[in-house]
Amino acid sequence: MRLKRVSIVIVAALIAMLLISSCIPKDPVAAATKKFIQFIQGEGEPEDPFTGVYLGEVEQGDFIGSESAGGPQLQYQLQGINEAGYFFYLDEAPGAFYDHPGKLVVISKGGEIILEEDTEGWPTINGIIASPLSDRDLYANAVIWDKWEIIRPIITEIDIDWIVRFLRIKGAVITSGITPTQNLYAQARDVRNLMSDAFKAIMGNDRVRDVKYVAGAAAPNWTAVQAAINDLLMTEKVNYITLYFIAHGNTNLMNLGGTTFYASQLRSYILENPYVKFCIIIESCHAGSWLEGLKSGGVTPANIEIIITTTTAAKSAYPDWDSVGGDADHNPTDMYVEWSGDFLQKLAYYTSDAHWPEVTAYATAKSIDSLPALFYKCYTAIKGASPSSNSWTLTERSVAGSIQEPMRYITWTP
Repeated sequence: MRLKRVSIVIVAALIAMLLISSCIPKDPVAAATKKFIQFIQGEGEPEDPFTGVYLGEVEQGDFIGSESAGGPQLQYQLQGINEAGYFFYLDEAPGAFYDHPGKLVVISKGGEIILEEDTEGWPTINGIIASPLSDRDLYANAVIWDKWEIIRPIITEIDIDWIVRFLRIKGAVITSGITPTQNLYAQARDVRNLMSDAFKAIMGNDRVRDVKYVAGAAAPNWTAVQAAINDLLMTEKVNYITLYFIAHGNTNLMNLGGTTFYASQLRSYILENPYVKFCIIIESCHAGSWLEGLKSGGVTPANIEIIITTTTAAKSAYPDWDSVGGDADHNPTDMYVEWSGDFLQKLAYYTSDAHWPEVTAYATAKSIDSLPALFYKCYTAIKGASPSSNSWTLTERSVAGSIQEPMRYITWTP
């Protein structure tokens, strides 16, 4: 009996030790690095070239400061209990002479931000310039975040898969869920193919996946779409995904490859991937219902940047119209599907050298990425100043009975 009790105590102690050890980060520098990157993302990642640099471990009582051409800028003494930590620097003009903007950040060993200060000078520890800033090779070794690939970091301890989540790597899944036995198969197939070509031109062939009907292959259903997204996440490290669907639809659902796909399924997938940003375009009847169907507890998932639906929850979407009631389409050269045909031409317009600056200027003004800015510019250009009379979507104009009405959701104030 005594032996049995001793064995139980030993097993319990081993379990406790395992639980305790599992709570201790295997690499505290990597944990602090994650916190630093997350903090910068939350503050608003700089649009211009920047690097994130790990300057080393600091102890309680150390003076963290910066020195500019005009003399000392800042002196901050680490005080109190558990104030030792890890010193990081956001360099907003890497490789440039000082003075230039940056941010000093110290993460405590407990994972708390204990210092965050803007600076224009070079970071110092106890009045001495931090060593990674005194030598380019040391600097390269200290870089843990280099979105613009200005300096090739030599990283040995940082979790690269985690860091890559915070770099904007864009991809798309372009889907037609309509099969040959269903109405408007040919129109949906052809406009889907054009849409795929357009996104490959924008993002590159490797970062666009096609989901469509192919004889003898798997059906273009939600399983196939999900597999395509997962493939982009795993093989291309994509974390900024555009989803384009063209399908027959009803309230909060669409028919993909002969099966029903619900808004709640897409919402659940998006919530399961919080580090991935999503842009969503839905070309179907009753598509506007997804603006509500994608909500969780009345709130759209925070990682959805923009949703464009080609009509409302109550109205239909249509193939290409060129004239009605004596009114001509503003865009007679579009083909196959009314709204998507217009969208393709606006994509070509705004991604041209002449008009791309309009997109980047809007993105900068709204502090958003250029991709949702591009989609929004296309959407508003199609709508026109007075949709009932001059929308490029002919079926939206009053002369056609306003039988279609594109809608949108965005995360910013227009």
